[in-house]
Amino acid sequence: MAGTQEGKLHTLHRALAAHPGEPVLFADLIREVWGDTPPTGPLPALRTLVKRLRRSIQDEIVTDASGYRLKVRTPGPCQLPADLLDFVGREHELERLERQEGVIAITGAPGVGKTALAVRLAHRLREQYFDGQLYVNMRAFASGTPVTPGQALSRFLKALGVPQAAIPVSLDAQAELYQKKLVGKRVLVVLDNAVEDMIELLLPNQPGCLAILTSRHDLPGQLRLDVLGDDAARELLVRMRVEGTDEERAELVRLCAHLPLALRIAGANVAYGHIEDYLDELRGDRLTVLEIDGDAAVRATFDLSYRALSSAAKRVFRLVGLSPGADIGVDAVTALAGSASGAQLDELVRAGLIDHVGGRYQLHDLIRLFAADAADGDDRVRLLHSYSWYLRTAYNAIGKVIAELSLITDPDLSGACLEFEGREDATAWLEEEHANLVAAVLAAPSPYAQQLADVVRIYLHVGRFETEKALVFEAGLRAARAAGDRAGQCAALFGLGMSAWGRGEYSGALDCYEAALEQADDPGSIATIRNNFGLVHLELGEVAQARAQLTEALALRRQIGDERAAASTLMNLGISHGARGELREAARYIEQAYEVCARHGMSNQRALVLDNLSVAYFELGELDRALDASLESVRLHTEEDHPRALANALASLARIRAERGEIDEGLTVASRCFEVSRDAEHPKSRIDCLVAMAVLEPEKAGQHAGDAVELGRKIGYEPGVITASILLAQATGSVELIDAVLTTIRETDSFMDHSRALLARARITGSVDTAREALQAAEDRSQAKVASDARSFLATG
Repeated sequence: MAGTQEGKLHTLHRALAAHPGEPVLFADLIREVWGDTPPTGPLPALRTLVKRLRRSIQDEIVTDASGYRLKVRTPGPCQLPADLLDFVGREHELERLERQEGVIAITGAPGVGKTALAVRLAHRLREQYFDGQLYVNMRAFASGTPVTPGQALSRFLKALGVPQAAIPVSLDAQAELYQKKLVGKRVLVVLDNAVEDMIELLLPNQPGCLAILTSRHDLPGQLRLDVLGDDAARELLVRMRVEGTDEERAELVRLCAHLPLALRIAGANVAYGHIEDYLDELRGDRLTVLEIDGDAAVRATFDLSYRALSSAAKRVFRLVGLSPGADIGVDAVTALAGSASGAQLDELVRAGLIDHVGGRYQLHDLIRLFAADAADGDDRVRLLHSYSWYLRTAYNAIGKVIAELSLITDPDLSGACLEFEGREDATAWLEEEHANLVAAVLAAPSPYAQQLADVVRIYLHVGRFETEKALVFEAGLRAARAAGDRAGQCAALFGLGMSAWGRGEYSGALDCYEAALEQADDPGSIATIRNNFGLVHLELGEVAQARAQLTEALALRRQIGDERAAASTLMNLGISHGARGELREAARYIEQAYEVCARHGMSNQRALVLDNLSVAYFELGELDRALDASLESVRLHTEEDHPRALANALASLARIRAERGEIDEGLTVASRCFEVSRDAEHPKSRIDCLVAMAVLEPEKAGQHAGDAVELGRKIGYEPGVITASILLAQATGSVELIDAVLTTIRETDSFMDHSRALLARARITGSVDTAREALQAAEDRSQAKVASDARSFLATG
């Protein structure tokens, strides 16, 4: 039994922590804390003790019906930049801001130290906001493209544990999910260098969360930051080991206008030189330098620091100032400069002109403007070389991650670039450079913008980077149109079509593909577009249109000898034959596709082919072959880490298990499928899995089939609606529904489910004639399982 009040708290915490996540009975907790001598009114005493414990620990204590449960909080994401070790002053401002709740706005002139204060405050508050600290530099005042709210939300959602594939497409849906992820959490959000029209969707509206904003513009409830006072400014110089007399340091403070940014750059230079000489130069320059946002002192310190650099470091500085991303790595700097750059970067860091953060290099917005202004024509030519380097390196990296990479444009892929040992290495580079690749497309001129957009197209599509898709392809389209580049326009329009298709906007996808086709002038591009035309028509249940597009695509790919690309078209043609119930023909096409994939080592495409082959075998009643193909498809998709394709394969496997009567295995697979499809935000596979569940749980068949029909109609997935409607009609005994399904099948040529629908009608109505019609249709299409079921019905009827 614990004696002191602190001892009782410790004992209570230990008793709850012994069973994390599980309820501990009130009686057990009372016995743990007070032993055999509980107080009068033990439950109120326990409640009081729990209230005290809640105030003293970060973990959450949840009240259940019979006890209390300890919900252990895991450390949240921390995206904060490093705190400045030589931060000085601002103590009064910090004390005031620490008392604020909701939203803190810090505004002021460029270089006054807004970001430094916001980051220092955020680090002081970290322990209070233990569920996470989110940070984004919105770059509203930078020379490059600002960060959009959608980009910021995507980054925040990913940091909060949402898989990339599950991040919603629309901005409103992203914002809604963001706020849901913050419910019950204590999260700190820092929006740096923002303006008012950027921040609405990013501000947390949940109690217990806090936002810190910085801006050069006025914001509601702002703290308008002033320059450093005399004492704080001199302390900063002392901490930076700036030698000299008190008078000399006071003059340096005055010439730098008390601005922290100017003082840091001046201090970095004086620490390696003589303050007297520096003051002489600064006194003269301050009278003639151009002003930046009205502050000559900042420009003067930049200029003086720049002139003290070696010629090689000056060149690297100018080039980094031209680069469009928020930060840059050593390899990219080397590509920019055309030679090794490590020594020059070190020199720039010592001069205070560049910050070195976690292996990357960053420039303050004002310094970036200064560097870009100093750039000459040769520097701008080198920038074009860096776009080529990014294009080639991205092509190499994406080729390691997605082996079946094809382009519509024809970029020059020869020249220096990074090479990658394998998938993991390439994936790490793509993750690190993701924002810079997007920034490069947005900033680059023709032909780099449209070619780079074409290179990253399949990476963005497979990775479900929906926010960046529109930005990248629209930028590529603008550049291509301005240059009159037909291939570039074709590639960008094709990318926009893939983006619309990924969002389930089928009519928009078809419009984009039609526009892309008008710009296409080579057989390979035309074949690629027609292949995707066919896929969209298939998902719309428009089988005849799909078949026409795919047949032409296959002919073109065979004509130019592109066997690897022909594999996907062969598979898609097989799917179109399957949709019409021509199952032997479907299996033949898909088996051909498998042979091509195996011959060329196309593992990703092989996984897709195996999934579709398992469906063909399933419909043919060859369930052993279907199971083997499906299991291998699931294995390959799991290895390749493509969640949407994996969700499809799991749905197929669940259906096969259900048809084989393997209920436990089927339910296990279905559970995994629901989880993967939810995380990947892939409703199509959820519909297919609900169809399997209707078979696995016949007592809930109507509920599962009804949910599948509702979701299928919502996203326009007609084949799924047909299959689910058959099960729903059978579960509810609805002749009207099954007749409507049969009408749809005849109107759309989607005959894969024709015999199944006829058999369902026979079961609903008890009609022997309809059962015979079902048997004949199943035999005509080699649907052995449906034929067997029809014979059983006739035998018992």
